[in-house]
Amino acid sequence: MNREMTGKERILAALRRQPVDRVPWVPLLVPYTIAGFPKDAPHRVVDAQRAVGCDIWTQALVDRVGLWLPKSGSKIKTIRYFVDGDIVTGYETPEGAITERNRSGVGGSINVPVEFLIKTPQDLRAYRYVLEHTFLFIADLSHHYEWEEEAVGEDGVITDVGIGMTPHQMFINLMAGPENTYYLQADEPDLFDEVMDMMHGQYKIQIRETAKRSKADIFVSSENTSWTTMSPEGYGKYCAGQLSEYADILHEYGKLHVIHMCGKLSHMCEKIAPCRFDAVADLAPAPTGDMELWEIASALPGHAVKGGIGCDTLLADDPEVCYGKATEILEKTRGRPGVLLGSGDSVPNGASMENLRAVTKAVEEAGRC
Repeated sequence: MNREMTGKERILAALRRQPVDRVPWVPLLVPYTIAGFPKDAPHRVVDAQRAVGCDIWTQALVDRVGLWLPKSGSKIKTIRYFVDGDIVTGYETPEGAITERNRSGVGGSINVPVEFLIKTPQDLRAYRYVLEHTFLFIADLSHHYEWEEEAVGEDGVITDVGIGMTPHQMFINLMAGPENTYYLQADEPDLFDEVMDMMHGQYKIQIRETAKRSKADIFVSSENTSWTTMSPEGYGKYCAGQLSEYADILHEYGKLHVIHMCGKLSHMCEKIAPCRFDAVADLAPAPTGDMELWEIASALPGHAVKGGIGCDTLLADDPEVCYGKATEILEKTRGRPGVLLGSGDSVPNGASMENLRAVTKAVEEAGRC
């Protein structure tokens, strides 16, 4: 391709596995990454990305969010109070009260769960009652998106992260924890699967209503997929089909569907390959993951792939380490459509701007298609 593409054109074309002028370089910079930069460095995500010379990929905003609120006459009361600075939220229902406790993440992107919402089979019954007696309200947050859109311009993309995870991953990551999810699944299999199906039904409604209204081109499901928390069989039962259905809905409205898969995937690719979403992202080599980007690209020929540079590499003392790794990935994926060079999960706090600029140099020298 002779014409120089804009960052936005380049990223969208790569996600669609179309020709690009060069491989996009889209590290996942987040606030805790930038908190480790020098004091005189830009401290807004978009400005920091421009400073390191990468294509801009923002992954924090939503322009619409779906809220499931108690119906009138549902006998559900919401719970919200603070304990030692932690926030406790939940529901009081005819099936019992359920609460979760979260701690404000210092220098992080999320509030860390201290106590999960679902702890016992009775909690699961109470949560089923909540699912049965709530309705969808779509909140308009487009003013946030429009502000970011103006800041990014044609230099990159803004992804919408408002569709969350599959129900099973929500339980593992945020609602019950890995261990308790599998106890509940074993002790109350029918009830557990009923709740999964109810959540999935709600998510499909929410995704459709959000996609109808959203200005975003790209939606990211933050699955954190890894065989360390889920078996391939579990992924096939609880995630693969569900994510494909979400992708089908998003495709109806011209949206791209990207799945954040930062974990160990070597035993999962056979289940991931038939899925209908567009791309797998933030792919990590060891130690965070267990496959190199070129290996995942080969195992998932029908998907775009994004990531490849691990946290340990990005923390190297010598920028040449980052330059060398980027060059290796570019050489081993050359000619493969749908490659986006990025970080394996978020760029860690402590990664230097010099290391990121070294990857920018590698892309400029070896990333031309």
